[in-house]
Amino acid sequence: MRMTEIVSFLDLSVFPSVALVFFLIAFIAIVWKTMTKSRQESETQASIPLDDDVIFTPRVSIQSDNDDMHHADKGATHG
Repeated sequence: MRMTEIVSFLDLSVFPSVALVFFLIAFIAIVWKTMTKSRQESETQASIPLDDDVIFTPRVSIQSDNDDMHHADKGATHG
C-alpha cells in the first residue's frame, strides 16, 4: 500500500476543530489568570520596566572563557 493511498483514507477534518478547542482553552486560561490577579500584583508588575532603583541579579552567574583568561593575565603586560 502506498503512502498516498493511506493518506487519502484519513479523515483530517477533525484537526482544525481540535486546534480551535486548544486555542479556546488557552485563551480562557490566560483571561482567567489576568482577571483574578490582584490590583497590587498588577501594579507591581507594571512598574518593573520603570523602576530604576531595584537591581535584579541573575540567578546563575555566567562566566566565559574570555574572563578566565583576563584573570590569569593580570600580572602580565601586553604591548
